[in-house]
Amino acid sequence: MTDFLHNVANKEEFVGDTERSTAAYTLVREDASTGATHKLSLEASYVGSRLFRSGVVVAFFTLISRIFGLVREQFIASLFGSTSMGDSINVAFKLPNLFRRIFAEGALSSVFIPIYNEKMLISKKAANNFSGEIFTLLLLTLIVIIALMQIFMPQLMLFIVPGFHGKKEKFELTVFLCRITIPYLIFVSLTALLGGILNSIKKFAAFAFSPVILSICVIIFTLTFDHYIESTISISLSLIMAGILQVSFMFVCVKRADLNFPIIFNPSDPDVKKLLINMGPATISSGIQQLNLFISQSIASFIEGAISILSYADRIYQFPLSIIGTSFSTILLPELSKIYKSNDIVAAKKIQNNAIRMGLLLSLPATFGIIILSHPIINIIYERGVFTSQDTTNTAEAISAFALGLPAFILAKILTPIFYANGDTKTPLKITLFSIIINTGMNLLLMDSLKHIGIAVGTSIAAWYNLGLLYSYTTKQNKLHIEAGIKLFCGKILLCCILMSIIIALIKHYYLEYFYSEYLLIKVCMLGSTIAVGMGAFFGTAYLLKAVNYDNNKK
Repeated sequence: MTDFLHNVANKEEFVGDTERSTAAYTLVREDASTGATHKLSLEASYVGSRLFRSGVVVAFFTLISRIFGLVREQFIASLFGSTSMGDSINVAFKLPNLFRRIFAEGALSSVFIPIYNEKMLISKKAANNFSGEIFTLLLLTLIVIIALMQIFMPQLMLFIVPGFHGKKEKFELTVFLCRITIPYLIFVSLTALLGGILNSIKKFAAFAFSPVILSICVIIFTLTFDHYIESTISISLSLIMAGILQVSFMFVCVKRADLNFPIIFNPSDPDVKKLLINMGPATISSGIQQLNLFISQSIASFIEGAISILSYADRIYQFPLSIIGTSFSTILLPELSKIYKSNDIVAAKKIQNNAIRMGLLLSLPATFGIIILSHPIINIIYERGVFTSQDTTNTAEAISAFALGLPAFILAKILTPIFYANGDTKTPLKITLFSIIINTGMNLLLMDSLKHIGIAVGTSIAAWYNLGLLYSYTTKQNKLHIEAGIKLFCGKILLCCILMSIIIALIKHYYLEYFYSEYLLIKVCMLGSTIAVGMGAFFGTAYLLKAVNYDNNKK
């Protein structure tokens, strides 16, 4: 296989590719003597190794962006803690990102990438024209939506955070800040579209890195203008500045990839109509997913400080979720859409099982580790300024509850692209509808007795229910082919997690005072060394149990 790939020379090229990195799954080879062409199918092992390499690239840049995002969250937490003002600024930050997932990353990307790949197989010009049409349509649509939201923001806040309504100052501040931040939706949605274009040609780094710009901009802008305007206003304005820089950065990356597209308004184009038709169920599905978050936030708004606590906890558990789950979700959609177009069942099975194994290998130890070390983690990251020790305890409880659903969230991000890659947007919609009912019911059932913890527990329960439905539908429709060894693999990983947890718990018990030293450096070193020992125990045991093979990974 290695020799074969090295022999791919000038007269061997990937069908429909713009460059070597955008390889599809069929090679066209021209015979030098006869001029005849032969199609050669790539081995599934090559597909799996490429998935792993792409996943590492996306995970690395996602890790960098999450680190900067965490620094940004530390900065905001030190200024506002879990106060009323903190709740308002967290709502203002979440609002444009929630709608972004509806109009860009959720619905649009899931149907845009498969059609874009089809156009790229025809020609780069066709793909560029299609990109230009969608870019123009998205921009005009967002301008109208932003204008309407500016007018009806108070009514929207009554729906999103009804618990604020009886608190006049808090409600008015939230409406005011949301009117400042909501135009960010335009920039972040266009950034997501440009990122989808780059992801389609296997250039994942730029889009994964773009959130770093947001975090840096928020910190610098707020520190610079904090003496001239209120912190809440400067932080909100920094979001707009960050959006302008993000979309500018993505434009440069697209241009460097030689994918310049014209600004075209042509809603009558058959491919645009096809995208809009497919976007219907996808938009509803994404909208319902965000409605799910809205409902959780609405319920949390009746508990003082709960929105801030859940937001800070969410930032921590999003770390492994984004690095593992989102990384695979990002690369799986373009990969699977090409595989299904070539009807390569072997490659599809290989890529699905590789992703599931990797998801289990990374998510299960992360879950155990977060639960055991939740309090020291929150103490180090957030406990300063107006963020109190009680805030630390509350946030640690929330993150432990969220962590219970972490494997389900990650595996769901691996299974969901299977539907969209097949052009199926209706099944995810059905699954989302069932899941939101479970999530809402559990939140309402548990919030009285468990407060903020109940909302996090309800979210985790709904995540496992959602995963169960995804697995049921994919296997029933013969779209998922689980290898027989997955169950044994999962058992081995759980055994490794138990051993790792025992070791971490013992270290925490005997060296507890160092986790809460008055010196930050000692706390960081203690936590870092404990995590390192735990990881060593986990992966060492996994190697002994033959759950992982480092020699094969090197290859």
